[in-house]
Amino acid sequence: MAESESAPGIDTVAGGVEAGLARLVRLPWLGWLSRLSRGDRAAIGVTIGAHAALVIITYYSSWIQGGNHSLEPLTGSGAFQFWDAKRYVNYAQHGLFSGASTPNNAALLPGYPLLLAFVHLLVRNWLASVLLLSLLAGCAAAVLLNRMAGSTRAGLFLFTAPAAVFLTVGYSEPVFLAFAAAAWYAAQRGEWSVASLFAGLAGLTRIDGLALIPALVLFALTRPGAARRLSAASGAAAAAVGPFLYVLYLRRTTGSWSAWQQASRAGWNLRIDWPWIAIRDSWRNAYEDHWSSAYYPWSWSFELELVCTIAAALLVIALLARHEWPEACYCALVLASMVCVNYQMGADRGLLVCFPLYLLLARAADRRPWIGSAYVWVSAPIALLLAGLYTTGNWAN
Repeated sequence: MAESESAPGIDTVAGGVEAGLARLVRLPWLGWLSRLSRGDRAAIGVTIGAHAALVIITYYSSWIQGGNHSLEPLTGSGAFQFWDAKRYVNYAQHGLFSGASTPNNAALLPGYPLLLAFVHLLVRNWLASVLLLSLLAGCAAAVLLNRMAGSTRAGLFLFTAPAAVFLTVGYSEPVFLAFAAAAWYAAQRGEWSVASLFAGLAGLTRIDGLALIPALVLFALTRPGAARRLSAASGAAAAAVGPFLYVLYLRRTTGSWSAWQQASRAGWNLRIDWPWIAIRDSWRNAYEDHWSSAYYPWSWSFELELVCTIAAALLVIALLARHEWPEACYCALVLASMVCVNYQMGADRGLLVCFPLYLLLARAADRRPWIGSAYVWVSAPIALLLAGLYTTGNWAN
C-alpha cells in the first residue's frame, strides 16, 4: 500500500515522530541517527513518546488526586514503582536471600534485576536506572519489531497496547520483549547461535521464555532447507540451559527443585490448575458475584483479564489460519500460561508479550490502513486510562 494511502491517524503520529527525529539528526552529536532506517527512527520516536506520555500522566494524576503542583511526583519512585516493580528493585539491591530481601523474590526470574543492578552501577539512582533500562529495552524491542514487519507501525502498535504502561515502568516486559524479538529476528536470518543466546536470556527474564524456546525449535524444524534443520533446532533447544541454570541455582541454595513454584504460591498464591477454573473465577468476579464480593471495586480488572484472554485466543486462531506455526506455538503457550492457573492476574501482560500480534497488525495495516487506525483509536485511549490507574496505585487490589 502506498504511503499516500495510509490512514490519517497513523500518518499523523508517524509523521510527527519522523519530523522530530529529522531535526535531531542535524545535531552533530546525534548524527548517528541518520544511519538508522526510517522504521528504526519511528520505533525510537514512539518509545520516547510513550515515556514522555508516562511522565505527563504521572504528573497530572498526582495533581488531580492530591493537588500536588510540585515536581515531587516525578522525582520520587512512588508513582512509577508499585507491586512487582518494588520487588524487582529490592531484588537488584539485595539479591534473593539476604536479610533485606523481600520474601519470595525467587518467583521473579533474575534477568531483569541483574540488568537493573548493572545499570545502577552507571547511573547511581534506582528510579533513573529503572526508567533508563525500560527506555533502552523498549527502543530495542520496537526497532526489531519494525524490522521484522518491514513497517514503521509495529512499534507503534506495541506502545499503544492496553497494558503498554508496563513497558515504561519497572517491570520485566520491555527487557523480555527485547530479548525475544532479538531471538526471533536472528532466527529469521538463520543466525541460530545468536537466536539461542537471546532466547536463553529471555528465559532468564520471564516465564514466557519457556514458550519462546519450543516455538524457536519449531521455527527451525519448519524452515526451508532440510539439511540444517536438526542442527538449527538443537541450537534453539540449547536456550533452555538459561532457565535451567536458575532452577539449578535455586536447588543448590534452597535444597528444593520446586523453589520457584513454592515462591509463586507463597508470594502470589499462584499455582497450576485447570484452565476453566481461572476463567470461571474471572467471570464470576467480573459479572456475577462482584456486587457482594470484596473484589467489586476491581471488577473491571477481571473484565480486562477475560478480554485479553479472548484476544490471545483469537490471535492464535488467526496465526493458525495463516499457517504461521511457530508464531502460533509461542502465542498458544503464552495463552496457556494465562489460563492454566488457579486465578488470573496477568492476562493483559501476557497479551502484551505476544509480539506476533504487532507484526500481524503492521502487515495488515500496510494493506488495509483502516485496520491500524481502528486498533490505535480503540487501544490507545485504554492504554492511557490504564497508565493513569497504575500511576495512582489503582491498577489492582
